[in-house]
Amino acid sequence: MPLKHTEHNGNLLLTVNGGLTIFQAAERKPELLHALSLASRTLSLDLSGVDEIDTAGIQLLLLLKRETERNGLQLEVAAYSPAVLAAFDLLQLHFMFNGETASQAEGAA
Repeated sequence: MPLKHTEHNGNLLLTVNGGLTIFQAAERKPELLHALSLASRTLSLDLSGVDEIDTAGIQLLLLLKRETERNGLQLEVAAYSPAVLAAFDLLQLHFMFNGETASQAEGAA
């Protein structure tokens, strides 16, 4: 499923749905990197529609984080799915994406 994006004043919201696994990695990588050229200040990710993520998906997110910094942009995650929260919990990556842990998300619900 292609990525959806909306742009407003240099801020790009990128909506990712479906899987972020090794099976989608080759398709998603050029789409994610192309999104960088569309943003001029901030790239926001909506990961609430990600139903499956593995280490290949995590690598894509880390690549996107590195490339946004290299291009002088900010990367923020606007929304997380339970699958993404679980992966970030397991790998302790919340600090890199300014996210909450799964237990914090459950407490807020």
